[in-house]
This record gives sequence, structure tokens and C-alpha cells, in this order.
Amino acid sequence: MLTETSWLASGLLIIGHMGLAMLLGWIVGYERFFSGRAAGSQVYCLVSATSAAVTLLSGHPGLWYGGISLEPGTGDPTRVIGAILTGIGFLGAGLIVQTGLNVRGLTTAASIWGVAALGILVGVGLYLPAIGLTLLFIGAVELLPRLERRLPARTAFSSTLKFRDGYQPRTEAIQAFLAARGLRMPPNTMTVKFKHGHFEIDSLIFAQGGKRSITMSEAALELSSLPEIESFVMTRSNRE
Repeated sequence: MLTETSWLASGLLIIGHMGLAMLLGWIVGYERFFSGRAAGSQVYCLVSATSAAVTLLSGHPGLWYGGISLEPGTGDPTRVIGAILTGIGFLGAGLIVQTGLNVRGLTTAASIWGVAALGILVGVGLYLPAIGLTLLFIGAVELLPRLERRLPARTAFSSTLKFRDGYQPRTEAIQAFLAARGLRMPPNTMTVKFKHGHFEIDSLIFAQGGKRSITMSEAALELSSLPEIESFVMTRSNRE
């Protein structure tokens, strides 16, 4: 039977591992966030910490169900963990909605998947790690966005540019025009359309460098100075 001291030490060790996993997940997520391409970095944190929690759970069978001795082949939670997380994964996938170049529901889906891990931890009696994982989740969802607003990142906008009747857009000229004004239109995000005699380009537009100084109104003002553009629509790119 585990002593109270060893139980506490094991619980804190698990929390420390989950915290490290979340930190490393955030580093990867922030790189994607900085590039303007990310699912929110919170998603990376939640997935990384949840994966660590489930892995740590299977590696500490002596802590299951209060540390009581189990008969061989009985009471093994790892038999159902895979089924639980797979089922919750399908539920979370139903919450992800894509509208144009914007994606919503990723953080909610990752949170639901993470909550499944919380239920598993509580189910086997690992209460302290479950509380620690809950606090890590709250930090990832509530505190990290505030921190990231103070850190450098590339502003991203989704845009639809409609060109004047008869004008055949040259993407190289448009990219050069935007680059001179601190903006960038990556070719791999572009979709060219032609309807009713007009060309249209759907694309993401990024502010160059690692600063957030350019606003949507400033980017719109620059685009409006292009004589070839008849109209355009811009929305802030959102993947959360």
C-alpha cells in the first residue's frame, strides 16, 4: 500500500511531466501561431498535456484505485482508454467548423478530448494529477492568449479580391505591390476564380515580419489603392 508521502510525490511527479509536455507543446504551437498558420497554440498545449496524462497513467499502475492490489487481468483501465478517447475524438470533430479560410471549434474539440483524460484520471483514483491537469488546461485556455497578445506574431487576414471587368490579374505584380507595403500573399493559399467576366482571388494576407502593427483598416486602405481591384472583402483569419 502506498504511503501518503509517496502518493503525493508520485502525483506531483505526474503533474510536472504534464506541465513539461504542455510547455513543449506551446513552443511548437507558438511557432505556428507566429507564422499565422496555426490552429491556436492552446490546441497544441491541450493535446500535448492530454497525451502525456494518458501515457503517464498507463505507466503508474501502482497508483490505480488507491494503490490497492488487483487480481491479474482485472481492473485494468488501459483496456477502455483507447475506446474512450477515440469516441470523444469523433464527438470533438463534429464541433470543428470551417468557413472559408477560417476554422472554429479546434480549441473546444481539444478541450473535450482533454476532459476525457480528466475523467479517466479521476476514474482510476489519480485525483491530484487530475486537479493539476485541470489547472494546466485553464492556464492554456485563459492565460496563454493574454501572453501571446504581448508577443510578436504575424497578423493574418483572409481576403477576396474582385478585379475590374476584363482585367487579367498577374499574381506577381500583386505580390510585389503588397510586399512594398509590408504585406505578403503566399501562393499556396491562393485560389483564382472567374465568374461573370471578373477574376477573383481568395487568399490569406500576412503582415511581413514579426510585428502586429498593421491593422485591418490599414491593410484595406493599401488594397483600395490598387486601381485594378473593383471590390474586396477582408476578415481576420481565425483558427481557434
